[in-house]
Formats: sequence, structure tokens, C-alpha cells
Amino acid sequence: MLVASDEDVGLVAVGLFAVRDQGGFPLRSPSANPLTGQRILVAEDESFIALELERMLESFGCEVVGPVSSVREVLQHAIQGDCDGALLDVNLRGQQIFEILPKLENLGLRLVIASGYNDVTLFPEAFRQVPRIAKPFDERDLRRICENVFAKSAGACTH
Repeated sequence: MLVASDEDVGLVAVGLFAVRDQGGFPLRSPSANPLTGQRILVAEDESFIALELERMLESFGCEVVGPVSSVREVLQHAIQGDCDGALLDVNLRGQQIFEILPKLENLGLRLVIASGYNDVTLFPEAFRQVPRIAKPFDERDLRRICENVFAKSAGACTH
């Protein structure tokens, strides 16, 4: 028995089963979603990947800042204090983000590094403990790491 269906947003409810979003996650009330309203800076220089990240983060309840595609833009947003966290590609237009990570951390920004390389030994030792996710992204893995790092219970960034 089909109770509800909305193909435009991928929602379906059947019988007594929970309504799920496009990623297969049970829908929660906005107050129950720990990512709702979290402003996440997306730094990615590949347009298609940036758009896909934006779509996924918005489906998790986040507000996306950017996407931006340069280290300079990341610093501008971090200093302005208009974001709670940042999802950063490790290499933006040929410039690695490692040189600015200490400044971002000092500003209290919660960080996740994204890389096509899943080998931690390729990162400088000082940054091997920074949460990271490998490309290509799995939506469930991305949601899990976002909830662990960016969720409201993790403590909001104050600038």
C-alpha cells in the first residue's frame, strides 16, 4: 500500500516503513537533524564535483557557502566567519591547502579534507589526524563524516 510519493524529491512511504530521502536515510524532523543550518564552506576546483557536493550537503540540511576554488577564497570566508565548517579539496588549482590549515584550525573552523588519494602517508604528518574523505564520494560516508565533524553537538564555530 503506497501512502505517499513525491518523485521530484525522491520520497516514498510504504505501509509502516519510515519515509526515506534519496540517499536512503530516514527523514527526520528538522530539529532532529544535527546538520540542519550548519554553514559548510565547500572548496573544490572541479565544477562537477563541487555541484555534486553542494547537492549532497544541502540534502543533509547544510547551508553551502561557496563553492570556492582557491586557497585565497577559503581564507577570505574563514576570516569573515561566515561558516561553521569546511570541506576542502586537498589541491585547489595546483595549490595544496596544508599551508592554511593551521590558520583555519586557529579560527575554530571544523575541517574535513577531500582527496583522490586515500593514502594518509601522502599528507604532511601534522595533518594526518584531520578527518578526511576519499574521492569519489559515497553519499553515506560523506553524511557520516559530516555528522561526526560538523553536527551542532560537535560545538558551533564562533568567530
